[in-house]
Amino acid sequence: MWTSIRTTAEALDDADVLAGLRLRYDIHPGLIRLDGYSGGPLPRTSPARLRRFVQHRWEPRSGRSQGESEWRREARLAAGALAPLLGADTGEITIAESTSINLFKALVAAARLRPDRTILAVGRDCFPTDRCLARSAAEHIGGELVLIDDTDRLAELPMDRVAAVALSHADLRTGAERDAAAITAEIHRHGALALWDLTHSAGALDVDLHGWNADFAIGCGYKYLGGSATAPSYSFVADRYLGGPPESRHPLAEPFAGPAAALAATELRTVLSILDGVPAGALAAKARGLVELFVEQVSEFCAEAAIEISEPAPGTPRGAQVCLRHPKAQRLADALSDRGVLTECADPDLLRLHFPPTWLSHVDVWHAAEQLHSALHEIS
Repeated sequence: MWTSIRTTAEALDDADVLAGLRLRYDIHPGLIRLDGYSGGPLPRTSPARLRRFVQHRWEPRSGRSQGESEWRREARLAAGALAPLLGADTGEITIAESTSINLFKALVAAARLRPDRTILAVGRDCFPTDRCLARSAAEHIGGELVLIDDTDRLAELPMDRVAAVALSHADLRTGAERDAAAITAEIHRHGALALWDLTHSAGALDVDLHGWNADFAIGCGYKYLGGSATAPSYSFVADRYLGGPPESRHPLAEPFAGPAAALAATELRTVLSILDGVPAGALAAKARGLVELFVEQVSEFCAEAAIEISEPAPGTPRGAQVCLRHPKAQRLADALSDRGVLTECADPDLLRLHFPPTWLSHVDVWHAAEQLHSALHEIS
């Protein structure tokens, strides 16, 4: 049975218009990365580009002013490479800091735009560090943090007191893709501002911040964008709040500076160059195909195992990740790791699997599902 499915996966790879992107990475044979939190595979051009960067640090320099600082130049160029994938303009993007710190800054900036409102509403499915920084933002403005399970909870909030609503574009509990445009419109209808976390979608889903009419956005440079675990994050502020020309300083740009920042931005720019000219829609289409192939295999061939695929609500599309429920999730993750498939054990009974369209193949997905089937029998 698995042989026939592999033939299908190979045919899908042969027809994949994005298959050439995979060749630009140094893919380790025998290892399939579905974990999403240790960064993407090494781009083949990264070592040479980073070596040139380091060598440049020791070159003789003139005594004249250098003009734009090195880290600002690298961050600006990285922002220019990232903007098309987000449906944004370069001047609206800043490359800096961590996602949690950018969340703090964005929430404070939003609260200043709504000084008569004291509630910051944040999705409960965000990371613990995000919740900690969101609580700090609420304390900083003398307000209140309210954690919401989903957009249904908005109707229960005193929306006339809510300054901003921050949600992940992808629901981390089910892998569902939220309707960002419709939710943003509903948030705006109540006079609040919308802040989107794109960590789990940029580079794998169709993101259109202008089309959504988003106010703020944040995200990480690793995961689907392919940066390493130390890649800088990014923030977006809609042009209507910048109050100046695109080249003026971004209102959230108070990042670390110096060689480390410039090196990190250079690394991010290298991985983003692989996606130059690739439509976000094409990435989203492949990610959906990878996820559908995996879900189909697991549903058909792992039905007898004690595993549950977390399903989005009816009519809600699945994003680029699959959430699996199993009472021995950590043991299952360990067994998969022994078989060369890395996953994320998010909770004692929850595995998250991420499907990056840039470097993952359909045969990889076939192999991961086959190894999941074997691992389930091993730990049962």
